[in-house]
Amino acid sequence: MEYKIIITKRFEEKYLKNMKKYFSVNKFVEILKSKKHNFISLQNPFEKFKLKINWVDFRWVIFLVLEDKIVPMLIYLKKDKINWVNISWNNTKSEIIKEHDLSTKDIEKWFFKVY
Repeated sequence: MEYKIIITKRFEEKYLKNMKKYFSVNKFVEILKSKKHNFISLQNPFEKFKLKINWVDFRWVIFLVLEDKIVPMLIYLKKDKINWVNISWNNTKSEIIKEHDLSTKDIEKWFFKVY
């Protein structure tokens, strides 16, 4: 099964724009579609995973829509962790819920691209 990646306008403008010096949107989509990472459950339906691209460590939070769709919500450099803590539900709940709400609004308004 190949995942469909849904990139919302919010995610593209807030997160991907800042990461372009490390990877392209196409590389990002390729990574998400690959099976080279393990999703770690935060709180259903939210997952996280770690990844190294070009020697740089990243942390991601996504939510899965059904079984074949992935909607990325947060991405940041490992060294830029929120308050220097690991991603956990208790530490990042408010930010994850905020991003989820904004992503959902973008999807409802058709402000997204599917890869």
